[in-house]
Amino acid sequence: MLLDRHNRLQHNRSMPAMRYLTLLLVLLLSVGRAPRAMSQDASVPRVKDDAVGCIRVRASPQAAAAELGCVYAGAQLRLVGSAPYWWRIETLDTPPRVGWVAKKFIQEPTAPPSTETTIREDAWLEVHFVDVGQGDAIWIRTFDDGIAGNRRYDGRNIVIDGGPDGSDGSNAFLRYLYAHAHQGAVIDAMILSHPHDDHYPGAIGLLRHFDVMSFYDGGFPKTGVKYANFRSVVDGKRVGGQPIRQYAGMQNFATPNWGSELRAEFLYAWPGAGQDTALGSASTLENNASVVLKLTYGDHSFLFMGDAEGKGRNDPADEPRYVERRLLANPGAAALRSTVLKVAHHGSETSSTLPFIRAVDPRYVVVMSGRRSYGGTYLPDASTLGRYCAHNPETRILRTDQDDEQEGRTASTDADGDHIVIRTNGKAMLVQAYSAGVQITPTACRP
Repeated sequence: MLLDRHNRLQHNRSMPAMRYLTLLLVLLLSVGRAPRAMSQDASVPRVKDDAVGCIRVRASPQAAAAELGCVYAGAQLRLVGSAPYWWRIETLDTPPRVGWVAKKFIQEPTAPPSTETTIREDAWLEVHFVDVGQGDAIWIRTFDDGIAGNRRYDGRNIVIDGGPDGSDGSNAFLRYLYAHAHQGAVIDAMILSHPHDDHYPGAIGLLRHFDVMSFYDGGFPKTGVKYANFRSVVDGKRVGGQPIRQYAGMQNFATPNWGSELRAEFLYAWPGAGQDTALGSASTLENNASVVLKLTYGDHSFLFMGDAEGKGRNDPADEPRYVERRLLANPGAAALRSTVLKVAHHGSETSSTLPFIRAVDPRYVVVMSGRRSYGGTYLPDASTLGRYCAHNPETRILRTDQDDEQEGRTASTDADGDHIVIRTNGKAMLVQAYSAGVQITPTACRP
C-alpha cells in the first residue's frame, strides 16, 4: 500500500504544490500504522475492531514485560498459547512476530454452544488461595480454549473476598493479581462472603483497577461508614458505561454460568431478617451470614465456607449449630462432600464440627489466616485442625500462615507469600504450597 502511494507521487511531479504536500502528509501519517484486516471471518482470531491505537505485544504475559511492537484493530492473528489474562499470538506477517497480548483486546473465533460433556485433559481449573495475612482472598480461573460463544472453557476469572487492605500500597491481593494481569483486566464475578474487615476492604483495589462485571453479596445489613463507602464504590463502578450487575441475597443468586464444564452452586447465604434466629448475634451473626459456594469440576470439588460457623468456642464438637447444622439438613450431608475445603473462620474452634467433617471428608483443608492476635489467641486453633487429622490422618492441611510463627511474623508482616495454588483437570489434582514465596511439599496431616 505504501509502495503504491510512493509510485503515484513519482508519476505526478507536475501536480500543484499544495496537492503534493497534502498527499505527502497522508503518507507520513500512515507510516508505522498497521492496515486493518479486510476479512471479518468469525473463524479467525483478530484484534477487536474497537481497539484504539497501539495494542502492545509483550515478551512475556506480564504488564511490565518488554514491548515487542504493536498490533492494531482488525489485525488477524494466530493464537499459539495462553496464560491467565493473556494470549500468545503470532501475526500473519512474513516473517511472523510472536508475543503476548492482553486477552481483552482479542476477538476470539466464534462457535455454537458446545455439546461436549467430558473435560479435556489439558483443561485445568486453577484456584489460588492468596496470602493476605489475616483474611480471605481467593482467585478462581477457568480454562480458556480461545473459542467465543460456545459457553465452555471461557477463561472466567472469579474472586472471593479481597483481604483486609484497601490501599494499593499494602494490598497483597492486588499485587498478586497484577503479577498475572494488567490494568483493566476482566474479573467476571466478585463474591463477597460477608462484610468483616478481613474479607472486603481489599476488594476496593480490585474495583479501582480491574473491570468487575458482576458482584455477589449475601445481603447482610452491615452498618457503618466504612462499609457504606465500599458499597458506594461498587454502585459507582462502570464498565463500558454500564454498571456492575449486582446480585444481593440468596434468592437472587440463581445458578451462575461460568462455563458448562463447571458446576457452581450457592449452598447458603444470610437468610434475611426474621429468619436468622439460631445464628447468634453481633460478630457471630455476621460470620454466619457468609456465602457458602461449592464448585464441582469433573471428579473433584471445592467448598468455600467463608466464616460460617458450626459451634460456640466452648461447645462440644459433636453437636452442630449455626450454618453447619443448616447445611447438614439442606442440601444434606451427601451434597457437602468435597475434595478441597476452605475451612471456615480461619480455622477457629467455632468451625468444623465432627458431623460436618465426616460429611465433607476433604482430602485437602485450606486454612487462610495470619498473625493477628485475638486476646492472645491466634488462628487456626490446633484443636480444630486436630479434628481433621483424627478423621483422616492422610488429610493435607495447607496454610497461608505457613511458618509465620517460627519466622516471627506480625500482623503487619504476615502477608509474606504463603500462597496455595490448586489445579485440576477433573481427574488429576496438582497442589503448590509456598512458605515465604518458596515452594514446599505438603506432608502428612498435622495440626
